[in-house]
Amino acid sequence: MMSSHTSRSKPRALAALGALAAVLACGVAVSPSASAAGVHPTCNTTKAVSITSGHSVTVPAYGSSKSLTCKLVLNQTTENPAVKALQRSLKSCEGYSYLGVDGFYGPQTFLAVEALQGKYSLFQDGIYGPNTRDSMKHYSSTLGCARL
Repeated sequence: MMSSHTSRSKPRALAALGALAAVLACGVAVSPSASAAGVHPTCNTTKAVSITSGHSVTVPAYGSSKSLTCKLVLNQTTENPAVKALQRSLKSCEGYSYLGVDGFYGPQTFLAVEALQGKYSLFQDGIYGPNTRDSMKHYSSTLGCARL
């Protein structure tokens, strides 16, 4: 036989879980970044962008044209040189010293990007895209860190 405490707690816990699921589902359905994120290809290479005479920063890019208009999203299965460039910049230039530079866009990279977006008053979706790229500092082996 169940105690009266257990029988009253179950419906409350289920109701709370249902409410949380509804909130999360609504958040995903109306998230402005969900549709915006789909319009850019996934960064798969890097590009050296000249900042000052003789100095450049390395940023994630896409394809043979090395377009800077690309995105990076949570992906723990594929190593990516663009992710390494992002991680190096987050670690060396933005203060996320705990972050490893392994080329996998895992939970730590996602959370660092999300925190960075909050720091610069961007929409916090954990997706590296053009707004995040333009707001953050990028790593340079000769200059240190600089913005585009």
